[in-house]
Amino acid sequence: MTTHGPQTPAYPLPDGNAISSAAHAVLAELHATQERVGRVMAVVTAAAVRDILTGCDHDAPFDATWVEVTETPDGTLFASGAYWNAAGERRTFVDELGEADGGIGVFEMNEWTPYLDDTNQEVWEAVSERLEDRGGFRVFRIDLAKAAALPLD
Repeated sequence: MTTHGPQTPAYPLPDGNAISSAAHAVLAELHATQERVGRVMAVVTAAAVRDILTGCDHDAPFDATWVEVTETPDGTLFASGAYWNAAGERRTFVDELGEADGGIGVFEMNEWTPYLDDTNQEVWEAVSERLEDRGGFRVFRIDLAKAAALPLD
């Protein structure tokens, strides 16, 4: 019995240059989208801190300047519930507002902070300061004024 190779390709493919161009274009779009997610979610994080401290009264004064986040094993960020006020004092939302308002506020903030991850690290890390690792995990504090100033587009 003689084995013969295929007479025609098993399936057609676009030209190699077209494939390469499309791959490079989609990766550039993905990178731009990931950067935008980082900018928008950093702004959302700053807004969440404001909302927790003011009870969603956007005109009320508040004095948070930094918020603490921890990097989880999958590379996403998780708000710890700590923040720093303008005087440089580290506080927690629960200590300031109680479990009902502070704890639930942090829980709700953590619906958004995981979108800050290793795919957009250059965005959030640029507005952050690295703190001492805790429990084997990297810890940062995000400068809320810098985060709030990031463009949404």
